[in-house]
Amino acid sequence: MITDILYSGSVVSRLAASRFIHRQLAEKLRGQDSFMSEFTRLLQHAKAVNNHMAEMNLGALCIRCSAQPSGGCCSLYMAGETDGLQMLMNLLAGIDVQAVRDDGSECIFLGQSGCIFIFKPMFCLNYICSHIHQAASSAQIEELQRLTGVLLAKHFEVEQFLLGLIRREKGQFSILP
Repeated sequence: MITDILYSGSVVSRLAASRFIHRQLAEKLRGQDSFMSEFTRLLQHAKAVNNHMAEMNLGALCIRCSAQPSGGCCSLYMAGETDGLQMLMNLLAGIDVQAVRDDGSECIFLGQSGCIFIFKPMFCLNYICSHIHQAASSAQIEELQRLTGVLLAKHFEVEQFLLGLIRREKGQFSILP
């Protein structure tokens, strides 16, 4: 099934599949006003979460933690939590999705100032470790959880639309890498 390649296999193969699908569908999606309206709203929610995370200085905190021997939440394992549909959505948002680290211990998508994604894996959005609890106020954490809940609800809607489109257009993808 076409969607299997978005959720299984290596991170590299999922990234290749999402790039291929992006090349095939991006123009079509940009021409659909209803999709673009929903995607723009989703992007606004994602920016609100990312801005709040920046205000909390989570990028620096997560990078510092990931450099520890245990790797923290942003260990190499977390790259495997990134599915091809999430990478596709980041591509649609103009993010240059690529491995930025190859040190064998940290998440390959962890850039100099934190995660390169505007649409992060669900685990990364939902998990609030003890380091974050120590560095942030309860009001900041509550706001992060509120913003994340709104984002994930909208994310699910857009994701379902994309999956439906991909399934309908599956003939275009018979030559997937």
